[in-house]
Amino acid sequence: MSNLNTLYEKPLPANRKGPLYNSFPYPTKISPEAIAIFIACHTKVGDTVLDPFSGSGTTGLATLLCDKPTEEMKVTAKELGVKPIWGKRNAKLFELGTLGAFVSQVMCNPPPSKKFMESATNLISLAEKEIGDFYLAEDSDGTIGVLRYAIWSEILICPSCQKEASYWEQAVRRSPLKLQKEFNCLNCKHTDVIANLERKHEKVFDSILNEDHSRKKRIPVWIYGKTGKKNWSRKATPNDIQNLKSLNNKFPLCHVPNHQMDWGILHRKGYHSGITHVHHFYTDRNLRIFSWLWEKMKLQPTELQDALKLLLLSYNATHSSLMSRVVVKKKNVDFVTTGAQSGVLYISNLPVEKNILEGVKRKIKTFAEAFSLIENSESQVEVFNQSSTSLNLIPKSVDYVFTDPPFGGYIPYSEINQVNEAWLGKLTNNINEVIVNKSQEKSTVEYQNLMAEVFSEVYSALKSEGKVSLVFHSAKTEIWKALTTAYTQAGFNVLFSSILDKIQGSFKQVTSTVKVQGDPLLLLIKHSASKNLSKQSSIQDDQIILEEILNRFEANEKNSSELKPERLYSRYITACLEAKIPVSKNAKEFYQLLFKNEPSILN
Repeated sequence: MSNLNTLYEKPLPANRKGPLYNSFPYPTKISPEAIAIFIACHTKVGDTVLDPFSGSGTTGLATLLCDKPTEEMKVTAKELGVKPIWGKRNAKLFELGTLGAFVSQVMCNPPPSKKFMESATNLISLAEKEIGDFYLAEDSDGTIGVLRYAIWSEILICPSCQKEASYWEQAVRRSPLKLQKEFNCLNCKHTDVIANLERKHEKVFDSILNEDHSRKKRIPVWIYGKTGKKNWSRKATPNDIQNLKSLNNKFPLCHVPNHQMDWGILHRKGYHSGITHVHHFYTDRNLRIFSWLWEKMKLQPTELQDALKLLLLSYNATHSSLMSRVVVKKKNVDFVTTGAQSGVLYISNLPVEKNILEGVKRKIKTFAEAFSLIENSESQVEVFNQSSTSLNLIPKSVDYVFTDPPFGGYIPYSEINQVNEAWLGKLTNNINEVIVNKSQEKSTVEYQNLMAEVFSEVYSALKSEGKVSLVFHSAKTEIWKALTTAYTQAGFNVLFSSILDKIQGSFKQVTSTVKVQGDPLLLLIKHSASKNLSKQSSIQDDQIILEEILNRFEANEKNSSELKPERLYSRYITACLEAKIPVSKNAKEFYQLLFKNEPSILN
């Protein structure tokens, strides 16, 4: 047990970098290198690993890495003071979501990296030859270059005189760069708040739906391009709009999925206006480009087509759609382009139209490097696209479980994944999705019951001496209660607890005022095994834990990463669960105790 004692003594660093992590974007991912260290410390060569909530397959990738550990993994293990047993394992991944299971299957059973790179490069080369004109753009001197991306703007309507004005001209200010909230009509001098203004709509013929369709009117306002090795930017001109219309008229759409959005809890009356189907998430140009790539991908070797689909989807929802955006960063003189905001289907006032061909081309190398890291591993990974409420595994056939379950209502996976799943032609059946979601009529009670069913299945499949490493994140006490009730009723106890230290927080972790820094990580064992292994706690409630943490926070050591408020809340949670007592304080209440003498910090 000494190896495991050491492993859970301090936070496990989980860097968000490297080709395996960065190939495909997926919410709340954990680096496979970090998981691999856990697998290699909890199991021996030939053992079977299970993940009942496998997401995009990082536990499978970690299993493959156990047979091919990187030098960085070996260094991390040495720094942690643990001695992993490297070698092949077998993994069984269960994932309800269509997209997650598809990503897992391709990434964990990759094609030869060289053949993939050759085929992907050929596809993009063909695209540049046949449809590259779509991304041609002139610089300020009239020299032909290539579009890198274009900022589009919504059109505002003055409530007083009905004159139109672009959001760009009303909101964007330079020196310093900022987005102002006030509207000032240049025609009638009316002033207002931009957020309150009506947006201009336009009627267009929708060839996918074969009917007229009303959508928000958007126009390109700023063009970023490249001529030779020189990057440039300029104001969009009427010529840009005319050339785009001309190209669209010449180039028909390839097959596009006709999928009506099932918004669930994600629909917002404002920025989703005019978007009823998946294809409405794209500019006319990028819809044509992506559909062409999707169609021509089918001409590549059959054994490489799934990997090519994954390559295209890796850039699709996050960068090819109107959900791509610009942000203002302090001290930057120009906008910073970024992808879609994770966990939502948000379209900003200034969506960005990126050059898909250039973006996908950059992703090819990342995927090839990822495939090369694991393509010769002797570990085996099986992926099951089904609910984990019924695993159908041989009883006591699993040696170890590593899993990262859904965090209550934190991410509505089946809803946000629709844009990519529509192209795959199969949507997630979310009847058994473990989630808190009003649109699915699932409260914390339904969430707890579904989670309990999964833990019961895990208990049956796990060997008597088997262990479960569980990563979880929530700022709500009712979600923690649902989780602990679920695994306790199934027959599990907490043996150890630790923190998974994600080096960069997710968007919601970074921006939320009520957050947890570092995901609590629990080691669960069966009740029967816990008689000899569990530590007996004399703590009856969380007051002693709270007092200890508050005293540490007030000890003038606030520069330590371990004494940051968010990290302390994570420590409070893990201490409660290890002592087998309820988590009584949610994050907001906990921070109110920390800052009782400095309430302004919470405002």
